[in-house]
Amino acid sequence: MAGPPSEPDGASPTLPGGYEGGHPARNVFNLLGRAHAMSVLFYLVKSERERWRFNELEEALGASPNTLSKRLDELEEAGFLERISYDEIPPRVEYEATRKARELDPVLKELRAWADEHGLETGLKTPAE
Repeated sequence: MAGPPSEPDGASPTLPGGYEGGHPARNVFNLLGRAHAMSVLFYLVKSERERWRFNELEEALGASPNTLSKRLDELEEAGFLERISYDEIPPRVEYEATRKARELDPVLKELRAWADEHGLETGLKTPAE
């Protein structure tokens, strides 16, 4: 794929609004595009269950423990998940979607509708909402 077109004098074009270095939401898209990130959010936001344990997510997603652990840490750091630890033996940890994650849901619905309208496969076969 070719890069952006050059200006007539050979200089690189500038982006509108001074967004040098790419789209302003690229970091969010990079995070959401990582393995299992969207699926984790889908389970935590759309499920009737409020909280999920690590092993439950691991089983539901078929994710490797290392990948899932890294993704959960990244989503928590970005403010999409809350990690709740219980002082029990054995230790118990649960994950819950934050308000930030729940507020992303309408955006993801619109993205899915756009993909459906343009014949792009989303992999989701969910009932009408």
